[in-house]
Amino acid sequence: MKKRKITFILLLCMIMASLAGCGKSAAQENVKVEGPSSDADKMKKYDPEITLTFAKAEVVTNYPEGQNAQNNAMYQMWEDVMGIKVENSILCASNAMTEKFQLAVASDEIPDFGIVDATTLASLIKNDMVTDMTDIYKEWATDNLKEVAGQQDNALFAPTVKDGRYMAIPVANTVGDSYPILWMRKDWLDALGLEEPKTMEQVFDIAEKFALSDPDGNGKDDTYGLYLDKDLNGLDFIMAAYEVYSKDEYWVKQEDGSFIAGCTAPDAKKPLGALAKLYEEGAIDHEFAVKEQSKEEELIASGQIGIYIGYFYSPLGVMKDSVANTGADWVAVPMPAAEGYSDYKPGVNLNVYGYIYAKKGIGNPEAIVVMLNHLCDGYAAPWLADGTSEFYERYNELASDPEISQAGANNLMPFQMAGNINWGEKFTEAIAAGEEHVDGKDADFQNVISTDLPAELSWAWKKVYLEGYLVMNLDNVRYSDYTGAPTETMSKTQSLLKTQKLTDYISIIMGDQPVDYFDTFAETFNNIGGAKIGEEIKEALQ
Repeated sequence: MKKRKITFILLLCMIMASLAGCGKSAAQENVKVEGPSSDADKMKKYDPEITLTFAKAEVVTNYPEGQNAQNNAMYQMWEDVMGIKVENSILCASNAMTEKFQLAVASDEIPDFGIVDATTLASLIKNDMVTDMTDIYKEWATDNLKEVAGQQDNALFAPTVKDGRYMAIPVANTVGDSYPILWMRKDWLDALGLEEPKTMEQVFDIAEKFALSDPDGNGKDDTYGLYLDKDLNGLDFIMAAYEVYSKDEYWVKQEDGSFIAGCTAPDAKKPLGALAKLYEEGAIDHEFAVKEQSKEEELIASGQIGIYIGYFYSPLGVMKDSVANTGADWVAVPMPAAEGYSDYKPGVNLNVYGYIYAKKGIGNPEAIVVMLNHLCDGYAAPWLADGTSEFYERYNELASDPEISQAGANNLMPFQMAGNINWGEKFTEAIAAGEEHVDGKDADFQNVISTDLPAELSWAWKKVYLEGYLVMNLDNVRYSDYTGAPTETMSKTQSLLKTQKLTDYISIIMGDQPVDYFDTFAETFNNIGGAKIGEEIKEALQ
């Protein structure tokens, strides 16, 4: 009898353990999600409140008094408006997030949701750790969110797709953050009687004149035409004028269906040859190849460089220092195409902060889309909304608090997203109408119209919004033809390939190698991994 009891107890334990295992398996299954009862339900407030854990990259260093990354006014607003309490189960600096998240993946303890890069998302998908969001997104996303997330024919979704299904949702950023602008010394153009360039060849011609014709009138041979540094910042945007897309990890599909690295396209010889000529003539700093960006920018601050390929926000950096130091003036010029090529179209990375997933098995995966809906209408793209949302009103009310504004109202939120809006047009229209405020960007607008700022800072704010923004065409960009997770060879050789490109490009520009050496570069690049990656991309897409 005693033996029977022991056997029965052991058997019962085994059954309970088995049931416990089944329970864990069931929790990992996708939960059936009902669709919204109405369009208004897509902007719902959960009642009772729900709690979702999150992976938060901490970027704020000056929190309002008494607040922190978990307990702050923006997190509280999230709860008040949406009925969603966000708990930071992972909280660390941005540069530590990858390591922290990998540990969470290994221990099967990822947060309920998070925003991850394409590589991490691929790992989550491979390990079957995320919810298929295809139907949830289709049913729960507002039309406004679908417009922002679905820009460029849903190109932002590419890294999320598995077997034709969306395993995450892209958290859009603005294209403007990576859209190039040709900043030129207007005072030098005027001094030499030159017009703004219409082709890339004219840019090179002006760069030569800036170096050889004493544009600052000091009688010294101390000016350079074009900015370059050891990382060749700006070069990729020059290449794009020749329809060459040389950014790292930029892959171009050929007519036969194969893929090549954009930096190996034969037309790259043309701009490299032009730059080699400028270098030989002294229009490019002969020490650029050993200078970090900050060091090379000292030549801008001291008034010695006349052409800088930057972004809309560049005047707020080193360019304003040149105004203060030398009285320089700059003009924003649209990046031009080279002769014989179509309209300029820059190659940019996918404009996303990352990809937001819902952990497989969580109770309310549609809440991820509800959050995005509120954020879209209330912060990222309020101009798309028919009326002012509660999120919009609360966000702007809080953002007007000096302490919150200093910390960054958007940084205090669990996460942010951005739509493509030309704030330059909005600011110009507001000034013309005599308006004193611009909703959604009022802090910057106040800097533009302020009469109390130092002269160079006032100049910079006006250049950013009343010139820089106005020369961008945010609908006219080109993405890589492959934007999925890194292939096996890509992961192993990308650093080596980048170094090879920099080394050989610089050797051609400096004249250490002839322009035709580019063919040797392309062959070497392909031999050390480029060709293999092209094959892997084709296989992955098939």
